[in-house]
Amino acid sequence: MDKIKPYDQPMRLQVNLVSGDFSPFTDFYEHRLSQLAVLYHDQAAVHRMLAEGDPLLFDGRTSLFVTSLSDFTYVVTRIYPGQVGDEYFMTKGHFHLLLEMPEIYFCLRGQGCLLLESAEGDFHSQWLSPGTVSHIPPGYAHRAVNVGGELLIFSAVQHLKAGHDYGKIAQRGFSKLVVQRDGKPQLVNNPRQ
Repeated sequence: MDKIKPYDQPMRLQVNLVSGDFSPFTDFYEHRLSQLAVLYHDQAAVHRMLAEGDPLLFDGRTSLFVTSLSDFTYVVTRIYPGQVGDEYFMTKGHFHLLLEMPEIYFCLRGQGCLLLESAEGDFHSQWLSPGTVSHIPPGYAHRAVNVGGELLIFSAVQHLKAGHDYGKIAQRGFSKLVVQRDGKPQLVNNPRQ
């Protein structure tokens, strides 16, 4: 290799496993119910909740690992506990713009469910708990759902160039919803499909 450039040096992050905080980070984002309202099945519940405020559903921090030979992004997402009607708080869900790009999730705290679905309708779900590592294969949309009474915190690693396509999921959703039935999370068919 030619002379090593400053941005090709090793980098280190320290993640607080209780709060999900880390530094340095390059981006911080928050998503509230008003931004995800169309994703929830029970629109009457959405309107009732928005009349009382605009709850924070999830937030995240991003750090970029970009060198002259590679590009990775590291993200820690925190989904807050709560429900819209009987449907749990969740992330937006997305495909990657470059469908051939995979992603890895690592659950740090809480209880959740990871929804995975290909454009052809091949659906899978994985229950998340601390220590769960999930491989999101190329071509699968994915969404995380907090099914517990505390923060769900997970980290993700992917190629920066993978990008995000939120439009397809916003239009059709996943084939299954994660709802509370008899005090427990359950997968049910999505009536929008």
